[in-house]
Amino acid sequence: MRILYTQFANSAFKRHEECDGYWDSFYSTNDKMGYWRGKYVFEIPKWIAEIDFLINDGNNEREVFYCEHDISEILNKIKEYKPDYVLFSLMDCNKFFIKDVVETAIDNKFIIGGYNEEFLKELDKLPNVTYVETVHDVADVFKVPYVMGTDYSLFKGETVLPRLTLSYGCRNNCKFCTIPHGKVIPIDNETIFQQVASFKDLCFKLVYIDDKTFGQCDNFEILAELYERIKSYNPNFEGFVVQTTSGELLRKYDIFEKIKVKVAEIGMETWNDEILKIYRKPSTENLVNKCVNLCCERGTIKLILNVIVGFPEETNKTYAKTLKNVTESLKRGVLGINPAIYTDYDSDDCQGEIDFQKSDKIELHRKWWKIFNNTAKKILDERE
Repeated sequence: MRILYTQFANSAFKRHEECDGYWDSFYSTNDKMGYWRGKYVFEIPKWIAEIDFLINDGNNEREVFYCEHDISEILNKIKEYKPDYVLFSLMDCNKFFIKDVVETAIDNKFIIGGYNEEFLKELDKLPNVTYVETVHDVADVFKVPYVMGTDYSLFKGETVLPRLTLSYGCRNNCKFCTIPHGKVIPIDNETIFQQVASFKDLCFKLVYIDDKTFGQCDNFEILAELYERIKSYNPNFEGFVVQTTSGELLRKYDIFEKIKVKVAEIGMETWNDEILKIYRKPSTENLVNKCVNLCCERGTIKLILNVIVGFPEETNKTYAKTLKNVTESLKRGVLGINPAIYTDYDSDDCQGEIDFQKSDKIELHRKWWKIFNNTAKKILDERE
């Protein structure tokens, strides 16, 4: 069987140049500590590694193809490679590209998964499309047993920041989040060790922990053992990047430090308590400020502030307040920001991370998007 994994490169989308400029500065400034991005995308598509773990039995041909500009590249690759199945991961930003491909290459079979269930169900009506909700469903399509794991053999030798999953879910209930709320389900140790072993042929200094709120799941201290396992085959390994809340970081800083957490991303989102409350964020201006103080004073765990631009409640005044805090924090030594565009998943005009949904505030959001990215870029450039 011949499988074609298809991934859209960053260059395939019309992106905001201010954001690309910021990320150029972020990766340039922090490359020595292990922040690397791939030629086509920021990181290896983990969905490919998870599926390849199921089907790489030595009998199947598999290839990864990156679409850099338009769907003609994919259509030409399909004609050349003649795959039995073409696999896509659908997002809001690529859904119409994928729709055009499957409607044009009607004689080819496609397996498509992703987050936009309504759009996927429409595609599923086409005779050449199989819609899957999970990797478990992919195993059913290929008639193989489902076992969780990762296989990065298609990416051997690449310089990356690989992702490791310790648990699923989150106990928080943030309004804008699509992660299952209310509970956390741990991954068994055998599967965790398998993932770690699968990184062996990759080049990396840091590993990104994929848990949505690191520290919630009881198995988080396994990082100490994982550090030793990785260090045994990769002497250049430095430690872990985690995403967590300000409260978790404040409560567990000393433990995180001991188990080799090197970078913590926290959801600041906006420096406005009244907006945080609307979106049920388990954070406040005061808690974020305490995290900035702690990380800048101690220095062993670097801090990244996640910032969301596009909340309907934002105004010039609230944005300016957030910018002031971001600027001060970066000048004090915060590693960087993760700027994200707010996506209202209940809206018909869902643009994903490419642009803001249509509203009477769209130009306000676009203006401040540029300001946040340009300001952060300027501060990081001054460090070099």
